[in-house]
Amino acid sequence: MSYPWKNMSPKDGFMVRQNAQLSDIDQKVLTFLYQPLIGSNAYSLYMTLWTEVGEETYWSNGILHSELLTLLNIGIPELYQARIKLEAIGLMKSYLKEVQSEKVYIYELLSPQSSATFFRDDLLSLLLFETVGERKFKDLRSRFAIVSFDKGQYVEITKSFLDVYRFDTNLLKKEKKLFEEPIELVGEAPAKTPEIDAQTFDFKFFYTGLNKHYVNRSAITKEIEAAMLVLHTMYGVDELEMQQYVLEASDINTGNIDERKLKNSIYRHYHNDNQEKVKLEDVVEKDIEANKKELKHRKSYLKQQGLTNDEIYLIEASEGISPYEFMTSIKEQKGGYVTNNEEWTLREILSKANLPTSVINILIHYILVIRDNPIFEKSLAYKISNDWAQNNVISPEMALGKVKTMYQENAEKQQQSQKKQYTTYPSSNYGKNNKVRTETLPEWAKEGSEEKTEKPMSEEKKQAFKDRLKKIQSFGKEGEE
Repeated sequence: MSYPWKNMSPKDGFMVRQNAQLSDIDQKVLTFLYQPLIGSNAYSLYMTLWTEVGEETYWSNGILHSELLTLLNIGIPELYQARIKLEAIGLMKSYLKEVQSEKVYIYELLSPQSSATFFRDDLLSLLLFETVGERKFKDLRSRFAIVSFDKGQYVEITKSFLDVYRFDTNLLKKEKKLFEEPIELVGEAPAKTPEIDAQTFDFKFFYTGLNKHYVNRSAITKEIEAAMLVLHTMYGVDELEMQQYVLEASDINTGNIDERKLKNSIYRHYHNDNQEKVKLEDVVEKDIEANKKELKHRKSYLKQQGLTNDEIYLIEASEGISPYEFMTSIKEQKGGYVTNNEEWTLREILSKANLPTSVINILIHYILVIRDNPIFEKSLAYKISNDWAQNNVISPEMALGKVKTMYQENAEKQQQSQKKQYTTYPSSNYGKNNKVRTETLPEWAKEGSEEKTEKPMSEEKKQAFKDRLKKIQSFGKEGEE
């Protein structure tokens, strides 16, 4: 199954653009009103991105997603989930530009609604009500309530603009071009509210049935239509049921519809039949859980195939990192770097061999770690990738099996070669002085190895490489147990 966050990488860069100034009141609105709806990860993401924006520039510097993942202590799936929550609730817009193999994101932060708009918005206020309950909802609303006073006992003495200021209208005409220059200013865009489309509610069918009851069509304003759509989405009220609720909320004498009565009636009927609150179902949450189950099932399957924990770890790492990142991590751990020739060779194999990236990662690991070659040797890489492509190697475990087979075949060849030399020169110490070092090889390779002149990687370096790879890999995982 393909998950939407699979297209994101910790190595992808991003910049943050601030659309509006955020006041202390905005922070309180975000903390007390939005956070219960979007959750702690999305709230932390918003606040973290906000702190990255420079003062009076309203842009951040270029940042890698890996830095953001470290700050938030989450994986790619959780980051994607938090991001789309902010987008859906109207707090962020996301943009993507791809140049060759590089991706650059722009995250534009939008200001939250004012507390007054929030509580008057049907969707936001109902979602908060259902999330926190009636008592807490009233408590939160009181935080933003202003104590009123009896204006009837006072006379307003506020001066108007023209009571205080005078200006030359000719000067305004003279400088008119200056004021008409196109420029986008911070705070210019209005706050964005979450939107619901009417795809699942047939208004034509609703009005056709309502006409039979002689309800005045003009009594249903755009505001009431919007409220009906929210109530339909949240409580599952269909067109026929909505007709009955509208009739109950209609005044027979005036023909007007009491919006408050309509909402209360639907809310009361819903909770009489359902004891639980309305729960927001996050579409990504199901994908994350499904991905966790897939990973656990796959790990169990690999164990049943007789693979060791180290081999399973290598397979998981090969599936979570791109070949270039995989090669770069190995080279950096060995104190080297990826050359232009190596990068070109890797691109050739990726484009021509038609092998999964995880299989190519096993190939990279074999050449650079197991064989401990200082470079990704072109001729050897071409030979093995051609063989694997022709033999339809489509998974990392199949590639690992191929590597084991190569070791077994080379071990047999070496034993035959040593036996032949001992028979020819029985008194020599050739076999004794040329014993193959196997202490750093996998368990399945300790019976023999290909003849090679490179010094095997030490256990200390191998463990350090493994730790580094694990850290990089964890960015793309969701913290499986």
